[in-house]
Amino acid sequence: MMKFRKAILRFALLGLAWAGGSAAQTPDGYHIMQVFPVVVHTGSFTQQFNFTSPTSGGVLLRPKFFPAEGTPQAASGPIDCPDFFLTGFASFASLRAICPALPSTGSIFGFLHVQGMAASLPDNMAVRVPLFAGFSRVSNPAGAGFSVEAFPVSAFSSAYTLVNGIKRVAATGSTPAYQTNCFIGNMNLLAPGSQDPLTIGYIVTVGATSYAAEVNLPPGRMVRILDIFAAAGVPAGNVTNASVIFTPYYFSENKAAVMSFCTVQDNTSFGADFRIGKWNNSQMAYPESYDRLASRTAAAHVDVLGRNFQIDAGQSANTHLVYFRHPDLVQCRIVTWQSYDPVTPSLLGLEIRLLDSTGAVIGGGDGAVMTGPIYLGDKGARGGRNDRYLIEVESNGQLEDVSRAYGLYCSSGSGNTFGYDIIRYKEAVDRF
Repeated sequence: MMKFRKAILRFALLGLAWAGGSAAQTPDGYHIMQVFPVVVHTGSFTQQFNFTSPTSGGVLLRPKFFPAEGTPQAASGPIDCPDFFLTGFASFASLRAICPALPSTGSIFGFLHVQGMAASLPDNMAVRVPLFAGFSRVSNPAGAGFSVEAFPVSAFSSAYTLVNGIKRVAATGSTPAYQTNCFIGNMNLLAPGSQDPLTIGYIVTVGATSYAAEVNLPPGRMVRILDIFAAAGVPAGNVTNASVIFTPYYFSENKAAVMSFCTVQDNTSFGADFRIGKWNNSQMAYPESYDRLASRTAAAHVDVLGRNFQIDAGQSANTHLVYFRHPDLVQCRIVTWQSYDPVTPSLLGLEIRLLDSTGAVIGGGDGAVMTGPIYLGDKGARGGRNDRYLIEVESNGQLEDVSRAYGLYCSSGSGNTFGYDIIRYKEAVDRF
């Protein structure tokens, strides 16, 4: 039990402490603020851009270029690019076409932040949300290259991130040399305020051996690490199937978002691929999403209004709200208040069940202290969408002469909302 308690407490702290991060590209592509993690115009690579919007009447977009460290533009800081109005679709042949203030010669790279500007509807009673999606293609003079989607700014956070499958391979008579270059960005603030410089460590793992180094980044800046293996001190020689973890160090609650990615290029044609850093923490038994809208494992004992999870003496019941995704395998259970130990039916005298959005009971029930695990079903079985669920906790007929505090712990493969807020509190009812 102690081993379980330590594991569940660690998972609970993950859900409590961290939110946000960077995830792999998903079909959820329309947002109001997006970032192209890398934009470039050099002798080796150019980049074409395409934007689209579903917003009726079009949207006004405001791009801003953040130059990478080591480029001539870095000293002057971010560069404001002209607003442009997007109706349906728009394309740009190059980074300089989006941002004419950039020098007409020389190498340019960094990241591009694009924000949709809200506009009032004619009756001034609502705001038209300026949603858009962005796509770009980076290519060398021969046309080889890679795609870079625009990512929602909200997808990046203070999480550790990992890029796997990186390599360094020497050329042979029939194959090119391969080199891995990595990029780290200290994301800019949108609202006025101070932002701290950031130290970011990186750990390259080759087989069972790890090599560590770090970089320092001012706010709103990106750094390129050429040959991540050499930079981390990996001995010379071919390396395949390696990984790198980026670990930001924070010394206050002013935790800016971090963006990381790597490219694996062949040094003959300069063709390359693009790999975004994904949320990860090697010290955790389960990679955490850093997103309280999609916690993989989390426990709570107080709701958003500060109410303790508690059942009164006599007949008493609480109803909690949670959102799950489909398809997924999930489970929820009653645990002890604050310490999050597992319980038996007689320890707290409580029982639990899980209901779907139609009110059907899908897990737990009379005398149960956990719901599953439960397979929630395919998207088609759930109306083609993700949905809300109810967790009901009530007295099981034991220990009814005293009030009982408890906690809730849920786990899910694709994430659920954190907090398990109470929508019906201490009702004098026996539902099951």
